Amino acid sequence: MNLIQTVTGPIHPNDLGIVSLHEHVYSGGEPALYADREDHSDFPHWDAPITIDILGALRRGAPNRQNSSLNDEGIAAEELGHFAAHGGRTVVDNTGVGLSRDPEALRRIAEATGLNIITTTGFYKHAMHPPWVGRMTADQVADLMVTEIEEGIDGTGIRAGSIGECACSEDPLPYHPEEEKILRAACRAQIRTGVGFTIHPSIFDAVRGGIATVGEAYVDLIEQEGADLDSFYLSHCDLSLDHLDYHRRLLDRGITISYDTFGYEGTNLPGFLGGCRMPGDIERVNAIAALCREGYDRQIVMAQDVGMRMLWKRYGGSGYSLVLEWAVPLLRTRGVTESQIHNMLVENPKRILTPAAGR
Repeated sequence: MNLIQTVTGPIHPNDLGIVSLHEHVYSGGEPALYADREDHSDFPHWDAPITIDILGALRRGAPNRQNSSLNDEGIAAEELGHFAAHGGRTVVDNTGVGLSRDPEALRRIAEATGLNIITTTGFYKHAMHPPWVGRMTADQVADLMVTEIEEGIDGTGIRAGSIGECACSEDPLPYHPEEEKILRAACRAQIRTGVGFTIHPSIFDAVRGGIATVGEAYVDLIEQEGADLDSFYLSHCDLSLDHLDYHRRLLDRGITISYDTFGYEGTNLPGFLGGCRMPGDIERVNAIAALCREGYDRQIVMAQDVGMRMLWKRYGGSGYSLVLEWAVPLLRTRGVTESQIHNMLVENPKRILTPAAGR
């Protein structure tokens, strides 16, 4: 009962090794973020190939068809090779419904790389929900999630090993009513299956004009539903690292927080951050070190959330290996111990991903 489902079959929790708990490896079809648009004429770089000439524009948020679709299995396998070369063993692909997931492509990539890849069940922001989701109740959505966990996704027989990323938009905070429905469904599916789950929080607070700090509302909802807080991690917490007291409040509620946008340093994505600055990777390291000194290392995980091609090494990004290749050595210089690093890379993901009944 405590086996963890990967796209190539179940594995024992001890076989997870070092885990990157929040990534995107493959998303097929048209770019999901702009799928509702027929006319892209106001996007001057939309059909341009990714070259050094336009990378600056992309890092400032210019939409680009190729940048928004991770739909090359060969490059994905190549990029994951850097993660494996630095000791990585398992990747969780949080590309749920609304982000053009493809579990069969993930299986081929896993077979090509020898890595454990875990696919997920879940729904992104309400604007990207398929129309049929709006006709379902929370319990019906939970039934679908349970089916994808226990039987397989879309007739493939490939089972989801986690729930996420269930995403919340910015208007209204902390979630749209349709997103609240998805979050409650995720909690109910988690109770029934015991698997891990994550929420992509609202990022920008337009009223305050800053980064949103609404994570406690999600913890309240999880507690109302009775889902397992030990199986939960709140994604993208490093975007709010200017508010470490907020992070401490979340940690003191018993959840795990994810510093998972390593490598986004230097990007300015107005549609995502509302014009707020992206924290630097040094700031991420320093914040983690500070929290580790306070004894929170059993409640922190790290990743890169690679969701655009410009973040792949081939296109000048730092890829899936930045945490292992750069952040971990720097954490050691900040006094973070090997035991604490092991907790963040191995033990905490293992606790989250191991079905609760099997712990």
